[in-house]
Amino acid sequence: MRKSSLLTAVLLNFSPLITVAHSIHQSTAEVEYNPVTRKLEVSLTVFVNDLEVAMIRQCEREMRIGKTPELEFDEQLKIYIGKHFVVTDAGGQTAPLAWVGRQLDPDSAKSDEPKVTLYFEIERVINPNDSTLRHSLFLDMFKDQANLILLRIGKQKGELIFTRTESVKKLSLSGG
Repeated sequence: MRKSSLLTAVLLNFSPLITVAHSIHQSTAEVEYNPVTRKLEVSLTVFVNDLEVAMIRQCEREMRIGKTPELEFDEQLKIYIGKHFVVTDAGGQTAPLAWVGRQLDPDSAKSDEPKVTLYFEIERVINPNDSTLRHSLFLDMFKDQANLILLRIGKQKGELIFTRTESVKKLSLSGG
C-alpha cells in the first residue's frame, strides 16, 4: 500500500473520532436575496474540524485549512458546497454557485473548535419564493446535524432548519 493510501485509510477510519470533538453539530447561515443581481448571497459558518473531515472524505487525501494550498482547498470546497447546498427553481433547474471566499472566525481561531465562514452566491434566482433548497451539509456525517438559516427576501425574514429527515425546503417565507 502506498504511503498516501495508508494515510487516507487511517484518516478515514479515525475521522469519526476526530469529529466528535464538539458536542453540537450545526452550521449557521445568513442568506439574503438580492433582487437587482438575482442572487442569493450566502455566508455559512461551520466548524473547521467538520469541514476538513468532509474534504478528506470527498478527496480521499489530506485536506487542511492552512496546510493545503488555498486555491486547491477552495476548489474542492466549491465542489462540496455545490453538492450539498443546491437551489432549484420551479422547473427543476439548478442555480449555479459562485465562490466568493472564506474567513476564519477570529474569536474562535485559537480555540479547540475554530470556525470558518464561507461566502458564496447562488446565481440566476429569478423568484426565490418558487425555489427549493437542499441543504445537506454534513448530514451524512452526523445523525444530529442541524443546518440553520436566517433567510431574508425583501422585507421578510424567516428561519429554516435542515436535518437528515428534512434536508429540502421551499425558500418561501409565506408559509408555503
